[in-house]
Amino acid sequence: MTQDITLKATRADTFYYPPDWNPCRGSLDQFQRKKGFEHHFGKSRTKNLDKGLLVIRFEMPFKVQCLRCSTYVGQGTRYDADKKKVGKYFSTPLYEFAMRCGAITGHDQSADGGVHCNQRFVIRTDPKNDDYELVEGLRRKVQTWEAEDAGNVWFHDSNTRQKMAEDPMFRVEKVGRDLARERSEKKRFFDLEELQAEREDTYALNCRMRRLHRDLRKEELAREEAKKREGKANFALPMQPPSAQDSMEAASVTFRTDHDKVAVAARRAAASAAPLFR
Repeated sequence: MTQDITLKATRADTFYYPPDWNPCRGSLDQFQRKKGFEHHFGKSRTKNLDKGLLVIRFEMPFKVQCLRCSTYVGQGTRYDADKKKVGKYFSTPLYEFAMRCGAITGHDQSADGGVHCNQRFVIRTDPKNDDYELVEGLRRKVQTWEAEDAGNVWFHDSNTRQKMAEDPMFRVEKVGRDLARERSEKKRFFDLEELQAEREDTYALNCRMRRLHRDLRKEELAREEAKKREGKANFALPMQPPSAQDSMEAASVTFRTDHDKVAVAARRAAASAAPLFR
């Protein structure tokens, strides 16, 4: 199913010229379309071919910033661009790519009053410097850093190398510091490897985390249930623990009962419960 998929993609992008294609019988797009390899742009990619414009997918070669909306466009962002040949540098053709900024800015900041920024980007190839030239609408974001600050391998400059060659003690100290730093970096590297190995089994870590969450949830539910069973505190005041003295005082209290009133209440209750008709 996936055999020759790379060749199919190459044919669809018109980077492949088959041996049975004859320019006298039509364009390469027409020939590929008859073979079943249609470009994803369709016929719209060649609608301005008479003007020298071909619609392609252009990938941003480096990080840039739009001059209208100040939005940063990351390296590798793709656009539908108009490709045009604008000249030559010796025998190397110069190509120009035009596209529009797709950042959502609103009607006030848009170039044509729409929702998107729609600032026109124009980028041109620069074979002289092996780079790209930003012609219109954007600027390049220059990112610089020191190799030593980034923790990368860095080499001594010419002054340090000359001093190491002239001063043996300085060379010994310098080499000692470099070796100590190398050992520290190796230890840090091994620690990171061990940490990565411990976190490699994401399924087990997920199960452990969910089990811990369930246990915590059960404890919370048990505390809430116990709190409900206890009910509200009497007068909203904490109760003191029982003592022997309180029990003795409670036992010494005697209550007098009026038996006549109790008998009258019992007779009334029996009378009210008895049926009216016998």
